[in-house]
Amino acid sequence: MSGDSRLVSLGPIHLPRLMEIERCSFASPWRAEDFLYWFEVAGALCLGFLRAGKLTAYALGYCQGRDFHLTNLAVEPAFRRRGFARELLHQMLHQAAVRGAEKCTLEVRAANRAALELYARAGFQSVERRVAHYSDPRDDGIIMERGIEIM
Repeated sequence: MSGDSRLVSLGPIHLPRLMEIERCSFASPWRAEDFLYWFEVAGALCLGFLRAGKLTAYALGYCQGRDFHLTNLAVEPAFRRRGFARELLHQMLHQAAVRGAEKCTLEVRAANRAALELYARAGFQSVERRVAHYSDPRDDGIIMERGIEIM
C-alpha cells in the first residue's frame, strides 16, 4: 500500500465513487440506497482509503452487541494486490474491537478466491456453507468468522 493514502470515514459525499468501485467489483452490486442506509445506521463502520484525494477502497460493517459483521469490502481494480484490502480489514477489525466487538463474521461467494485467501490469511475460518445462496451468477455463500481484540 502506498504512503500517500489516508483512511477516512465515508458518507454520502463518497457515494458516486463508491458506486463506480462497487459496479466493477461485484456481480450483484449494491444500490446507492444500500450505502445511504449504512451511512445512517448506529453502530455502522464505513471506512475508505483516499489516494490523491480519490477513493480507492472501502469497507462497511456494523457492530451488534459483541459481534461485528463485515458487510462489504472492495478495492478499485487498478489498486488490487497492493495491500489496501488487508489494511482496510485490519482497520475495520481494530475499530470494531474498540467498540467492544469480540467476534467478526462475514459472508463471501465461494468463487471469490481472492477474498477467501485474504480472509484466511487474516485468521478467518469457514464455519458454514450456504448452498446456492447467491444468484446471478448462482454460487454458494461461505460464512467465515474470527475472534477480534484491540490490536
